Amino acid sequence: MPFTTIDASKLGGTALPALNGSALTNLVAGKILQVQTAYGGSNVTINTTSTQNPISSSFYASITPTATSNKLIILGVCDINYSNAGTYHDVGFCYSTDGGSSYVTTNMSGKAAKGYYTGVTRLEGTIEFTTGELTVASTNAHRITFNGLSGNGACDFLANGRSSIIVYEVSAWQILTQ
Repeated sequence: MPFTTIDASKLGGTALPALNGSALTNLVAGKILQVQTAYGGSNVTINTTSTQNPISSSFYASITPTATSNKLIILGVCDINYSNAGTYHDVGFCYSTDGGSSYVTTNMSGKAAKGYYTGVTRLEGTIEFTTGELTVASTNAHRITFNGLSGNGACDFLANGRSSIIVYEVSAWQILTQ
């Protein structure tokens, strides 16, 4: 619940204290508990407008959360190549908690990176940065990887081994009451 007013008398006087941090008590901030990474990848060509979950089952960052109330903050860069003008793509994240048998996007927030390129006959590079957030529902190992689609022509994902995923496990924020 956000603060809209604070009774200064509850803070020990009639004026608010200077906010240098010393007046803040009973606040437990989120902490980074662990960081896992994946770098590399090998080419996967997609030519479908249906999301492929995952793009590659062999490229992922694996993290085992320490508590179900924690969050995973995910940053990723996906290397993408085009050979046709007018090709478009979406790239986002998906995850597996069953060793890679199935991947889902359930309980994930964030935005897929989107691209649409006209007037080029060849585009190559590490061009898509995307982010995601997942509230952990289990302490099973999580495989975090990219999902994607391509339209109006083929798109090569993870093309040049320059893709990366960074996953942070962050403890939940709490305000303690007395």
